[in-house]
This record gives sequence, structure tokens and C-alpha cells, in this order.
Amino acid sequence: MTFKNSQPQAPKRRTSGRASSTVKSLTIVAFTALNLFTASASIGRTLEPHENILATATQTILEMPEVRSLSNPSIKPNNLDNRLRLTRCSEPLSAEVTSRYMRGGRLTVDVACNGTQPWSIYVPVTITSEIQVLTLIQALPRDAIITEGDVDVVTLRRRPTGLPTLSDPKQAIGLAAKRALSEGTELRPTMLKQPVIIKRGDQTVITAGSGGLSVRMTGKALEDGVLGEQIRVQNLSSKRTIQGEVQRDGSVLIGI
Repeated sequence: MTFKNSQPQAPKRRTSGRASSTVKSLTIVAFTALNLFTASASIGRTLEPHENILATATQTILEMPEVRSLSNPSIKPNNLDNRLRLTRCSEPLSAEVTSRYMRGGRLTVDVACNGTQPWSIYVPVTITSEIQVLTLIQALPRDAIITEGDVDVVTLRRRPTGLPTLSDPKQAIGLAAKRALSEGTELRPTMLKQPVIIKRGDQTVITAGSGGLSVRMTGKALEDGVLGEQIRVQNLSSKRTIQGEVQRDGSVLIGI
């Protein structure tokens, strides 16, 4: 005899849309809680103040011999991104200049933490200093001789350029302009040259001497000459061509 199970079977459960929404809600809550926990952990972590990083970079630059030789140098590091978060270093910060070549007064410092949680960051800095320069009080034509009344000493604050400058009037007075220069021009060595003291065809005095004796004769310059340059001159009496050194007074000195 066959017996049938008289108890009805339980119907299969179906997941309703309401239950699915509940699962999604619980998942969102879980992720939100995790994010809040992570954020709290980040907030609770001790961070390295940006001021410490910038101060370390500044001090490193100030200790450079090239910077210490400047007049009243000023160091301005670039501000760090406010979003930057670095763990507080367990040791004093170290720093090293990546290159000592000041291009336009700019340098980069590698500030590093060598503690239990090491990190490093590059900090660009800008350097300015006071510098004295010579400027022209008035415009000068080409080949004009610089006099004391042509120049003025001006103190400027700017980035070091590495280019040679003139800061003392004595460095320019007596030299000639290589080209026409406008009023206010900052004089540089490359703009000046030794003046032509003797021009070709000029009559000059030839001096020849040894010891306490000297002989003076009239001559003619056969080429232009600047101070200290060796040029050819002709003795007008003997018509002989000789070579001598141009003197400041326009004469030519020959050795015997």
C-alpha cells in the first residue's frame, strides 16, 4: 500500500522588490560607515605642518655659500597644495638642493623624512637680493666715452641672473659704448669697449727710450689703436715703419 504525504509542501520563497531594496540600503550604510572610519583614521593621524617643510627648504637655501654672498637675500618657497597630507616625521626633516645653478633666481629643494614612515617632496623656491648697478643718466651715441657725469649707481632688488654686472663707476669711466645706448640703460661689460685713442692717419708722437734716456719723434698712425694695443706707425723723418704700444695720452711707445 502506498501512502502519500498528506502535509502540503511549503511554496518556494521569492525575493520581493522590497527585500532587494533593503539589501541595497544595508550595503550603502556599510560602505558609508567604512568611509567614515577611514576618514576618522586619517584625521586622527598626526600630519607634518606645511610650515615645517617650507622652513626647512628656506633654511637650506640660506646656508648655501652662493646665497650667503648675496646682499640681503630673501627666500620665498612656493606654497604647498592644501590637499597635501604627509605623516609627521619621527625625525628632523632633511633637505638637499637638487642643483646649485640659479636659473633666474630659482632653485628646487628636496625635503625628506627619513623616519619610520619616510617620504620626500620637491619644493621650488625663488631668491631675490639687493644689487647695485650702473645706469646711464643720458643717452649716448656709439663710440662715446663714458664720463663720471654719464652714470649713476642704483640699488635694485631682483633675482640673481649670474650675468656680470657693473657696480662701480670706475669700471665704466673711460670706456666707449659699442653701440648707441638709451637713457636709463643698465650698463654691462659686454656693452663697453676700450676707446680708440689713435685713428689711422692721425699724427702722433713716437717715444723710444731705455733707462733714463728717451727719444721723441713725430709719426703717423697707420691703423686705429686702443689703449695698450700694438699698432704700426711711420716715422715721418725716416719714413720707416715701426710698431709700438698706444699710450693713454695718444703717443706710441716703442722699446729699444
